[in-house]
Amino acid sequence: MKKRLKWDSQYVYWGVTAALVIAAAIMFYMLTSKWPAIREVLRKFYRSVSPVVYGLVFAYLLNKVMSFFERAFLRRLCARMRPNDAEKAKRLTRVFGVLITMALFLSLLGGALALLLPRLYNGAESLVARMPGYFRVAVDWLTRALDANPDLEEAAVTLLGNITENLTNWIQTGLLAQANDIITNITSGVFGVLREVANIGIGFVFAVYMLYHKEKFAARGKKLLYSVFSLRFANKLIRGMHFVDRTCGGFVVSKLIDSTIVGAACYVFMVAFGMPYAALIAVTVGITNVIPFFGPFVGGIPSAIILLLENPADCLVFIIFIVVVQQLDGNVLFPALQGSKSGMSGFWILFAILLFGGMFGFIGFLLGVPVFAVIYEAMRSLSRARLEVRGLPANTDEYESIAYIDAGTRLPVCPERGETGDDAGKGGGDAPQN
Repeated sequence: MKKRLKWDSQYVYWGVTAALVIAAAIMFYMLTSKWPAIREVLRKFYRSVSPVVYGLVFAYLLNKVMSFFERAFLRRLCARMRPNDAEKAKRLTRVFGVLITMALFLSLLGGALALLLPRLYNGAESLVARMPGYFRVAVDWLTRALDANPDLEEAAVTLLGNITENLTNWIQTGLLAQANDIITNITSGVFGVLREVANIGIGFVFAVYMLYHKEKFAARGKKLLYSVFSLRFANKLIRGMHFVDRTCGGFVVSKLIDSTIVGAACYVFMVAFGMPYAALIAVTVGITNVIPFFGPFVGGIPSAIILLLENPADCLVFIIFIVVVQQLDGNVLFPALQGSKSGMSGFWILFAILLFGGMFGFIGFLLGVPVFAVIYEAMRSLSRARLEVRGLPANTDEYESIAYIDAGTRLPVCPERGETGDDAGKGGGDAPQN
């Protein structure tokens, strides 16, 4: 008699698993082999939805400002204006909140651009005009330094000759041959800038709509989560989103405000001391301050070199100012704005900056710390939960004073006097044998 196949048997389970693994491997191979085409499709998709992305970013950043205005005075004001109609008072509060927030943001943005753009242009123009003089000063200094060392002078002349020869060959064979491609790229770049400006304008329109209906968007998102996932998993997702909002959102908003204050303080200080290129250097310091840890060096070193070529005394004063400001910023201003720390040590902060910055460039430098903080906190919570389930200590400090945990009693065992933790822990998970 022929034996019937049981669908719940172990062979069917392993067969289905193997089929799924093979299918996943085939899909992975197809994705990697067709990656250029897939990347182009993703780029076109992002280009199409970029106004919506801009709108989401603007709405997220401006939501806290609008909520502040609503809590501060708009709710009470609109309740007095519509004392007998709570629904109309609520809608009126939202309308006024959106209008005041957008008007304030556009006014600050327009005022900052009107104030900074002329000064940035004049500073950049003056810097470019003085570059030949700076170059001559550098050449004279280098000539005097090389005169005292003939061997170094010969090596420098040879190096300069090689650079000049390679540059000439590149201009004749590469640059002129690619002139049409360069002109095409410049033209497409101009159109790309104009397209991004238009997308930003449309993004403001989306931001207004999202701010006005933010409760509905949140409700629809929760409705979708509860309809797709289990109740327990959906609750975990919502709690995770709140944690990401507190960590990443709070970090980004605080960093933007912090960098604006640092840039403004730098501009006021340089103007008060009569230093050149005040607007250009202040904007550079403010923008690079967004980058954690490395930002002060990225913006401060080139600015100090420019001031050194102009006036060494200004360079020294500027360096002292930057050091003082960055100490106050890192220890007082930014912690006060953020309200809470990332919970990571300096080692992990530096690791996150290097990892994400190397992978994603400037965006990685900016978001590396908060994103890694989310991953770090998730791993720490998972580790704590598993330790609690096993009945083991969850506090890291408790592991500093113990040698090992007894496998039978699950109690921590401290090393004996004069015995290192490694010596006490020999013999695996069981207690050492006498």
